[in-house]
Amino acid sequence: MAENEEVNKNLTILVKGSIVVFIGIFFSKFLTYFYKIIIARSFGPESYGLFSLALIIATLFSTVASLGLSEGLLRYASLYNSNKEIKKIKPLLKFSLIFSCFSSLIFATILFTYSDLIAIIFHDPSLTNYLVYFSIAIPFILISNLFLSIIKANMMVFRYTFIINILQNALRLFGLFLFILLGLKSHAIIGSYLLGIISIAIGSYFAARIYLSKIMSQKDIDSKSEKSLKREFISYSWPVIFVGFIGTVLYWIDSLVIGYLVDTTSVGIYGAAFTIVSLLGIAPELFMQMFLPVILKEYSKGRIDVIGQTSKQVSKWIGLLNIPAFTLMFIFPEIIINSIFGAQYLGASSSLRILAVGGFFSSFISLNTSLLSMKGKSKSILLTLIIASITNLVLSFFLVSSYGIQGAAITTSIIWFLTLVVLSAQVYKSTGIFAVRRNLVKIIILSIIPAVILVILNSHTPNSYFWFFIKAIIYGIIYITFIILCKSLDYNDYNIIRAFNNKLNLNILRYEKPI
Repeated sequence: MAENEEVNKNLTILVKGSIVVFIGIFFSKFLTYFYKIIIARSFGPESYGLFSLALIIATLFSTVASLGLSEGLLRYASLYNSNKEIKKIKPLLKFSLIFSCFSSLIFATILFTYSDLIAIIFHDPSLTNYLVYFSIAIPFILISNLFLSIIKANMMVFRYTFIINILQNALRLFGLFLFILLGLKSHAIIGSYLLGIISIAIGSYFAARIYLSKIMSQKDIDSKSEKSLKREFISYSWPVIFVGFIGTVLYWIDSLVIGYLVDTTSVGIYGAAFTIVSLLGIAPELFMQMFLPVILKEYSKGRIDVIGQTSKQVSKWIGLLNIPAFTLMFIFPEIIINSIFGAQYLGASSSLRILAVGGFFSSFISLNTSLLSMKGKSKSILLTLIIASITNLVLSFFLVSSYGIQGAAITTSIIWFLTLVVLSAQVYKSTGIFAVRRNLVKIIILSIIPAVILVILNSHTPNSYFWFFIKAIIYGIIYITFIILCKSLDYNDYNIIRAFNNKLNLNILRYEKPI
């Protein structure tokens, strides 16, 4: 009974947080897609491809420069908050800030200096201009990530969501409009991106400054304990640098190979499909922002069973939300791409259908990496991602050279699936948790029937935007009806539903408890 109460308490925190996150993500995706659509339609596939490549490269440099300190700070700040050992956070925060300042300047200088060489590798001199300006963003990215870790460790979900999802995207979109009106052409893309990054740095500092001052005002711990803390902190964090780097490479390697073997226009076309598939990341994002702090709190108390039940329920919710999105992407790739990016990107239709399959499996990866991070298994995550990236790179060169962007989509989907399988096995081995509820398997099987009905309906109706929305609504009604009639919702689901029926006037700041 006590275990069920703890599970429901954790799920309530996650779902309440997910409401705030959902609102933030709704505005974020709207603003982000509007931003990318303006770039794609106003500047064409080549400029969109240049922007995508520059963003990937700048992200890789930022990841290496960080040494994984922001992820390490999130883990240890969450643990020490739960154990009320706030003074232990101080030396870790000071070390992270000092190191990040020096590291970011070094890597920004390297990117700035060698931007011409990188542009030559991708056969497009126009990439240089993007890389030169994007190098300016690296210091802001590293420092803001540390502040955001403090915000997440204190479960300040509203502030985190506002900064990441609303503030930066709104300012980025505003900047894009303004710079286009000023006639800056491609510099409008660069300027608006930098404006969004700088806004995160400023916003995260002001959101976290009260908690930063509380940490820094704590009494210093003895030097011996401080050295021990830093040693453990660095031991956990250094593999995360490679986890972040390899994870970024794994995520973007298909685009990099397309840019190297084909051209930047193909990167832009493929990027349209990849951007749409990234919508499958919304469901895990709803819960993952608070998931690690919540399970770390339970882990500090030794409640592995509670963590297991919480994880299974979250994976079920991710599946429930993503099955309809996957189905629509798989059956209607052309109309979705055309409505968002335009007819010049229709060459990505087959890629979207293939990526949708892999994207569904990849939506469960972050849940498993969070469980491994809880156990401090950063080296296991690193090894898995290294093997996945090498395999991805080799397959991409073979398949992209033979099948173009469709080959990249096939490779990515295969790697996403295999990565999920390996990470799930590692989680089970280290924790005994298999984060899949039997109900989720039942739901996946049941979802085949509404999908078949949708395919039949599609073959007997016109292929227009109006009929697309009608068919999507009919499919949604049938899908939900099957879920309810087949009793796929369990005790925890109804408990959460009842909680929201009783508390429609939720105070979203309730879980913003200062450290």
